[in-house]
Amino acid sequence: MKLAEKVAYLKGLADGLKLDSNKAEVKMINGIVEVLDEIASVMDVNTGDILEMTERVDEIDMDLGDLEAFLFEGLDIEEL
Repeated sequence: MKLAEKVAYLKGLADGLKLDSNKAEVKMINGIVEVLDEIASVMDVNTGDILEMTERVDEIDMDLGDLEAFLFEGLDIEEL
């Protein structure tokens, strides 16, 4: 289960309890669940960004490998 799904589950549990929203304890629980929801959203965005950057770095690495092969064709790189 993904983090966002777990937070949604907690929201559902909190809503199902039908607690008095005027009590301080309930306000705190709702605040914690809200913060967890925001954290999950940010983590989803960050995960997507990391995956995109990983793909770009892999492409750059392949391009660099091609460039090295072209520039140093027939040479022993250890001698340089």
